[in-house]
Amino acid sequence: MRISLKDLAVSILLLISSFILVNKLLNPTPIQIIVSSEGQPIVVREFVTYTLIDVIVVVASTIIVCMTSFYILFSTRLEGKALNPSNSIESDIKFALRLLEGDQKKIFLLIVESGGSILQSEIVEKSGFSNAKVTRILSELESKGLIIKRRYGMTNKIEINREMRTAK
Repeated sequence: MRISLKDLAVSILLLISSFILVNKLLNPTPIQIIVSSEGQPIVVREFVTYTLIDVIVVVASTIIVCMTSFYILFSTRLEGKALNPSNSIESDIKFALRLLEGDQKKIFLLIVESGGSILQSEIVEKSGFSNAKVTRILSELESKGLIIKRRYGMTNKIEINREMRTAK
C-alpha cells in the first residue's frame, strides 16, 4: 500500500490538531487575582478557566479534526471504487440500461450480452431489425457516448465505451 503525499499531510495535520485540542481541553489557562498592598503583591485567588483565545483554539482544532477525519474516511472509499474498474463499468452499464428505452435498450443489451463487443452484422441478425435501423440506433448510442464503432472489413465492430463517464 502506497501513501500519497496529500494523505500523509492530512494525517499529520489530523495528529497535530488532535494533540492541540486535547491539550487545550485538559489544560485551561490559569488566572490569578493579585492585590498589591504596600509594595507586596498578594495572590487573593487563583483559578483555571478557558479564555477567549482558548475557545478559538478549541473551535479551530475541532474543525480541522473533523475536516481531516472526513477526508481520510471518504477518500479511501472513493479510491477503492476507482481501483475496481470492472465494478465501475458494470454499474455504468446498469445505469445506461435504465436510461435507454425500446429499440436502443434492446440493441445495447445485445452488445452487453455478447461480452461488450459484437459485429454490426450480428446485431442485424440477432435483433431482426433492418440494417438501416440498426445503423441509426448505433449512431444514437455512439452520440450518447455509450458505444464505439470501429471499421471491421465490410462491417463495423461495436464495443461498449469503457470510458463512458468521460465521454461527451
